[in-house]
Amino acid sequence: MRGLARRAQPLRRWAAVGGRAQRRSMFIQTTATPNEDALQFIPGVPVLRRPGDGGEGRAASMRTVEYTSPREGLRSPLATRLFAIDGVRGVMFGADFVTVRKDPDCPWQLMKPDIYAAIMDHFSSGRDLIRDDDGGAAAATATSSTAAGEGDSEIVAEIKELLESRVRPAIQEDGGDLDFVSFNETTGVVRIRLRGACRGCASSSVTLKHGVEGMLSYYIPEVTGVEDVGDELEAQAQREFSKLEAELSKKVV
Repeated sequence: MRGLARRAQPLRRWAAVGGRAQRRSMFIQTTATPNEDALQFIPGVPVLRRPGDGGEGRAASMRTVEYTSPREGLRSPLATRLFAIDGVRGVMFGADFVTVRKDPDCPWQLMKPDIYAAIMDHFSSGRDLIRDDDGGAAAATATSSTAAGEGDSEIVAEIKELLESRVRPAIQEDGGDLDFVSFNETTGVVRIRLRGACRGCASSSVTLKHGVEGMLSYYIPEVTGVEDVGDELEAQAQREFSKLEAELSKKVV
């Protein structure tokens, strides 16, 4: 969670419009993250947040949607295009940025030109970022985890408020995000799921211990620790998906 200088990467293309070649320019900024296998791309136009989308206040600006596989990415034309690039392992959209995670064995210098082209082509085309049939559901899921709910206890509401107002903005500056999963009132442990550039990052344990846990325990004495359960939840989801695929295969046969 640190401020980083953003380096402008100009990208220009020529497009034939009305029988003449017309020059179109988009300056895509890139920001390094604490995870060397993740970069944040800022196209200079609204990404997940639509132009004029201000009615939801902070929730709109904090919204993120992440895809961790090509299958999930089918919901988004841009994610599908990015996953088609050799080495891309994850894509996350924020209000004004796109975070791309890669395979450690694939060098950025070979991937960046294709990533720049995919982002520029998408936003020049005017296509929807997420298809209408599930875009609303995906966005709602992304923001509900740290939004206070009617059934939340006072402590859980305080935890969510701190995560929403203090922690998530700092993490999103580095191309990541987190979800609130649960709070155990007996042990005092908060369970969260790190996303985006935070996945697989060597410094994520430091972020959890000194960043998230330190802040929560300072303001809320009942909090004794913070755990990232992202890998556990993903493994569980994958098992359920594999089980469903096996059942469907039996029905087809």
